[in-house]
Amino acid sequence: MTRETLRWGNPPTGIFNAPVYLGLARGTLGTWGGRVEARDNRTGADYTDALVAGEFDMGHMGTPPLFAALLRTDEYAIVGQGVVRYPCFYVLAPPDVASVKDLTRRAVALNKLRTCPHSIIRTLLRWNGVAERDVELRTLVDGWRINEAIGRAEVAAAVNWEPYVSQAERVHGWRVLADGRTVIVPSNYGFFLYARRRLIAGEPGVVRRMVEDYGACVRYAMEHLDEAAATLYGRLPNILPEDVDRAIRRDAPNWTSDTSLDRAFLGVVLEELRAQGIIPADFSAAPYLATVPAAPSPA
Repeated sequence: MTRETLRWGNPPTGIFNAPVYLGLARGTLGTWGGRVEARDNRTGADYTDALVAGEFDMGHMGTPPLFAALLRTDEYAIVGQGVVRYPCFYVLAPPDVASVKDLTRRAVALNKLRTCPHSIIRTLLRWNGVAERDVELRTLVDGWRINEAIGRAEVAAAVNWEPYVSQAERVHGWRVLADGRTVIVPSNYGFFLYARRRLIAGEPGVVRRMVEDYGACVRYAMEHLDEAAATLYGRLPNILPEDVDRAIRRDAPNWTSDTSLDRAFLGVVLEELRAQGIIPADFSAAPYLATVPAAPSPA
């Protein structure tokens, strides 16, 4: 970071980045007096690699790629909670699929294995008495690739996120078969805010102000959905404004603007990451949690 610019990292372009885009447009993210440059990452794995390479100063990030990065670099620490504290993924299927039981010996698309989408479909299969080996889990990485597979009738169901869920409903007539929030309880997926350690040590006021700004931007976006949606128009190929509008109204009521670290939530997240093999059994998050000093009281 320079005194004038802070490099902010975003997950792959999605509904959950709207508060950041809106804050930048309104000048309310970065009120410490400098400039914020935000960049989306194509995939979670790409984001992990970018963090390890030191390409960002702060950002918000999904738990699996963040902790994968923390295992590979000591440059960053967690400074708060992000906008998402729930599994923001949905199981989609065409009208002729009435339940997960109908997926036996058929293909289901998802981003990759050992992820939150994998946990969701694995849990649903277990609830319905279907062995995971009895379905074909097809990993396609990107939300748009999943929807392309739907369009080619290559899969019988999919686990995807917004706004691709709304696009699949509009274009292909598919419907939401299950909401990740009701499958994974308590939640084991969400976003955290991170910052570079030397930024925390050298310019704690900047970090504190960015965390405060972020929370305020989320609150504003939740109260001004039309404005928030408009910041996403044209950012994703083949995603129409009506897809974005529908998507943000589905997801935004579940957001949180409270940036304080939820230790109970963190504990559940770590249990899931151990089960996925992302972190070792003896991993402790304690060395990666930073307390940003509060602003000094007025004299």
